[in-house]
Amino acid sequence: MDIYTIESSKLDALTYKNAEIIQIHISKWNYFFCKARNGFLKLFRRKYRFIPYNRALLKAFRDDYDVILIENNMQVYEDIYKHAKNGTDHMIYHMHNDIDGTTKPEYLCEFIGKTACLILPVSKYIKGRFCQAAPNDKTEVLYNCVDTHFFDLNAVKDTEKLKEKYKIKENDFVFLFAGSVYPGKGVLELLRAFKKMREKYDNVKLMIVGSRWYNLIARDSYFDVLQKEALECKDDIIFTGYLYAEAMPSIYALAEVMVIPSILEEAFPLVALEAMAMKKAIVATNSGGVVESLIADKVALIVDKSTDVVEGLYEAMEKLYLNQELRERLKENAYREVHTNPCYDIDLYYDNFRKLLDQYVK
Repeated sequence: MDIYTIESSKLDALTYKNAEIIQIHISKWNYFFCKARNGFLKLFRRKYRFIPYNRALLKAFRDDYDVILIENNMQVYEDIYKHAKNGTDHMIYHMHNDIDGTTKPEYLCEFIGKTACLILPVSKYIKGRFCQAAPNDKTEVLYNCVDTHFFDLNAVKDTEKLKEKYKIKENDFVFLFAGSVYPGKGVLELLRAFKKMREKYDNVKLMIVGSRWYNLIARDSYFDVLQKEALECKDDIIFTGYLYAEAMPSIYALAEVMVIPSILEEAFPLVALEAMAMKKAIVATNSGGVVESLIADKVALIVDKSTDVVEGLYEAMEKLYLNQELRERLKENAYREVHTNPCYDIDLYYDNFRKLLDQYVK
């Protein structure tokens, strides 16, 4: 397997027996060219966009593959399909974001629906959205999965140090948000719901883990709005910024309840599976594929995001805060579901993928 990706020094030390990581360098000239060309095309309202990564990728692309799998980038799919001379009848598209009219427009869904031999959305919700835009009979759900050996509550050892670092007391009740921090994720609504909790209960805390865009954009105007909103109870709201995956099991261990307050339509959030593996009760909105992963009311309290989402989040958070028996039942159900459902088992992920390859790639 050859893996094409943007260059990073963090990849230099990675080696795999049967895979090579091909790092794509993007020059400043490339950025300038694409910006100028896109400005020109915009004048004529052309759909195509020149993307620096795509141009550099096509120059490095080896074009001798039995199967080409494109990871969640529709424009890369179209560019490689039009560039490659071999393997275009064996192209697979893996999709884990909703159709949005920009990076995931309907016309590219139609193009992929006609040309791909297999389309792999991460949830039934995303499958439905794709097939609505591009009806086809080669779209199969391949669920995200979680490494339960890594996300293992019993393996966490540095809890006390983290409590000291984040000033979490022994009797504090911690709510946790983890993910990208932008308006569609509902973080502002969660803050406002938490402030209602804080007015009534003095031992509650909220951890917000994440940034605008991984470790590349630490803050923006929305993040500033969040910090301003949090000023009234700044001692009880913890902004950790972006944390790498290896830190997350210990962070989950600090929390009693995971909150997924999305007001956009989620594809299928990995944080839900991670929280389930870490035996956490969950509050979540009825957003896209979220309910799929959580099996509504069995492992989570579901909030209707089409009504007063702040009030809904607050009521669900308070319910779990006050009702230990309910919390424990949701935790046990979540833990059991993620450990017994073969769709979520990382050790079976390749086997599930290979079965679909054998069925669709001839």
